Amino acid sequence: MAAISKSGENADASYEIRADRTANTLYLEFSGTLTAEEMETAAAETVEAAQDLDDGFYIVNDISAFTPPSPEAAKPIKEAQVELKQLGVGDVVRVVAENTSAVTENAFQRRSRQAGYEGKTATSVAEAERKLE
Repeated sequence: MAAISKSGENADASYEIRADRTANTLYLEFSGTLTAEEMETAAAETVEAAQDLDDGFYIVNDISAFTPPSPEAAKPIKEAQVELKQLGVGDVVRVVAENTSAVTENAFQRRSRQAGYEGKTATSVAEAERKLE
């Protein structure tokens, strides 16, 4: 299982990317507000990690503590979602919390639809994993 973890320029900003080859699942966790440069790096690392997984791989994307990025920082997210679709992504479940910004949640959903896939939502990683079964 490969893992990448980075802290952002902002004290509350970080991301973690983990590819679990056994479960054929890409785990993503974003928190705080990442800069455009950080999002570009995270998006590239996400696509790179997904390349180690088999066609039909799952994604569990924890955005429960993520705050809306700037429009410039959101561009790499959209590009990565298109690339993930091309790599053969299967089910995607986003982990959201009661206080997750509706703007963030809706933006991820809108962009994934534009990329050609739908995402489900869950309130915990454990619930997200159950939705993948």
